[in-house]
Amino acid sequence: MIIQITAAIVATLGFGILFGLNRKKLFYAGMSGGIGWFFYLISLKVNLSEAIAFLAASLSMTIYSEIMARKLKSPAITFLIGGFIPLVPGSGVYYTMYGLIKNDMQMTVQKGIQTFIIAGAIAVGILLGSTICQIYFSKKKKA
Repeated sequence: MIIQITAAIVATLGFGILFGLNRKKLFYAGMSGGIGWFFYLISLKVNLSEAIAFLAASLSMTIYSEIMARKLKSPAITFLIGGFIPLVPGSGVYYTMYGLIKNDMQMTVQKGIQTFIIAGAIAVGILLGSTICQIYFSKKKKA
């Protein structure tokens, strides 16, 4: 588990470097990928579905990114984009296309639906995380 989380952090750092992220913010962006992968693995360990695991990962990454954005005075997307690299369902898209090429409609439909559900779970996690943070920080400002 620690090796997987470390690999997620390294992958996120690599994309942060590739995208030209400010060196001061690079570490925090890398942590986003590690946090997301941690929540993904923990969700699977407690026997939640894969879609819920992806939702939990993207929700946790979004909340982390929103908090870091306020602390470091930078857009949340700075910490969010690279963090999603380990979570992107690339193999699902690959096997969907592979099934299509091989004319295996069962595999195409199965992998396509699974990939669509994962992508939707990631999107819902981002939406929920952003909404929760906006509500929390707007109430905190008023207080």
